[in-house]
Amino acid sequence: MTMRVLLASLAAGAVTLPAPAGAPAAAAVEDLTIRSVTLRPATPVVGPADSVRMVIEVVARGVTGPEGVRIKVEPGAPPASAGTSFPVTAPRRGAPARPGPGRPGPGRGPALAPGPAPGPVVAARLAPGAAGTVAGKIVSRPGEGWVTWRFAPEKSLSRWYPAGPWTVSVTARGTDGAEVTGHTGFLLKRLTRFGGVEAIRGNSGVRVTGVLNRVDPQGDLDYAPFPGQPVEILHRPGEKAGWSRVAGATTDSRGRFARTVGDRTGGEWRIRFQGTNHYAPRLGIVHKVSR
Repeated sequence: MTMRVLLASLAAGAVTLPAPAGAPAAAAVEDLTIRSVTLRPATPVVGPADSVRMVIEVVARGVTGPEGVRIKVEPGAPPASAGTSFPVTAPRRGAPARPGPGRPGPGRGPALAPGPAPGPVVAARLAPGAAGTVAGKIVSRPGEGWVTWRFAPEKSLSRWYPAGPWTVSVTARGTDGAEVTGHTGFLLKRLTRFGGVEAIRGNSGVRVTGVLNRVDPQGDLDYAPFPGQPVEILHRPGEKAGWSRVAGATTDSRGRFARTVGDRTGGEWRIRFQGTNHYAPRLGIVHKVSR
């Protein structure tokens, strides 16, 4: 699905200056390069009724035309053959696009930049839809020519979109019509939460029980039990002490877990779930031992 973009206007007073006399001809042409792609948030998490609006920033140079940078957002992992390395530079007359040195290769996860490079910011918007292709417009080329393109999808992510891996494909077009494409990814996760957690002192130790729930994948309820998941039982002697893992348990078909810890009689307790590719991690609230 191809979307239109809100075009940014040229800054007032912008002037195009001729190249200095004697400058090499090659210096006037910048390599078509996608330097980085930054996603905010890097891992969106959605609840049963809320949604998350993402912002995608692309830093590139050597781009031209009103549709110089386009992005496409869609469910699924990035293609393994393409990799997720940045920077990516357009090939020179038939040579393959080259990722930057020292960058992770295919299968190493998304390469998310820590932040945008200095330079102008171009604002654009994705029209409503689960996936779409969007282009922006260059405003100016200060400094080394790096320009930040900012894409703010009008359609927020919610529980009704597929959880798990998503792909952001970025395509930049150069002055000679050449194109270069880079890919990165993110995980859309749904919320989890604990319920009914208790730490009860008994003759054989402290028995810790509770329930792990997740946003209902069927959409019938806000939350439903999360079966077959490992949880960690954490303990500390007092408020000023550090937390340590003292036991683990696995949820049953109703999301329930229970474990008796024999070498502890008091202190404070909490439960931790590490999360999955589809569901967010959770750290429960602190519970004191009851009799």
